[in-house]
Amino acid sequence: MSARAVPSTPARALAAAVFAAIGLWSAAAPACSSAAAERAQRAEKADFHYRLASGYFHSNAIDLAIRELISALEIDSMHADSRYLYGFLLFGRKRYEEASEHFRKALQAKPDFYAARNILGATYIELERYYDAIATLEPLVREPRYTTPYHAYNNLGLAYLRQGDLRQAGNNFRMAVFVNPKFCQGHRNLGLVAMAQRDYGGAVEHMTEAANRCPRYAELHLQRGEALEADRKFDDADLAFKKCAELAGESAIGRRCRARLRSAAGGSGWNHAALDP
Repeated sequence: MSARAVPSTPARALAAAVFAAIGLWSAAAPACSSAAAERAQRAEKADFHYRLASGYFHSNAIDLAIRELISALEIDSMHADSRYLYGFLLFGRKRYEEASEHFRKALQAKPDFYAARNILGATYIELERYYDAIATLEPLVREPRYTTPYHAYNNLGLAYLRQGDLRQAGNNFRMAVFVNPKFCQGHRNLGLVAMAQRDYGGAVEHMTEAANRCPRYAELHLQRGEALEADRKFDDADLAFKKCAELAGESAIGRRCRARLRSAAGGSGWNHAALDP
């Protein structure tokens, strides 16, 4: 057959298949483009409601924020930022089961959403699902792109502490303050481990460090006072409770601190015998 001969039947079939494939791709391209444009449009609309929600959140208008987040998720059910913020608000209202669902969906939509992973671990702790918390948080402390690993170390420590594993709890709290020496919660939690171990001198040291790092946080002065009381340093404990009461005012913590003051008990002093192990 010459070079200008008509192609054989198999060759014609192959050419037809190629042309058909080209035709199919050409026909599919506008459809793909249309679907991508639709997804982008949904994301843009969801972003709009999320930005409104974020503004309401920062203005402490929580119900309005939730309304906008619901609108965002009705438009795009996998909008990661909306899932995260909605979960965060539910966490603050102690609706932990619902919060955990939003955090899980945020991670499904955006697997490298490290803040969502961290707070999901914290939510599992509140739900007393300590093994789930540990499994969720351990990848974070090994993730080099996570910029605040001390939060994950601290939450890991809390999960182990709630399980009664003081050694692992202490290891993780020490890593938290090693990574961020200014992290007052980590110092406080080391104090809690020392209290559980009846190392009252160590507890005072850690609680004092925490209170010095965050001097406006009333609860740290309360816990420092409790450590000082356990270490039989009653005058210093009284000063810590007084500082707590001044900071906390008429709040529940403020009332607790005033109740611990020796002057509130008519100046009778502590019941020292009750503190003996």
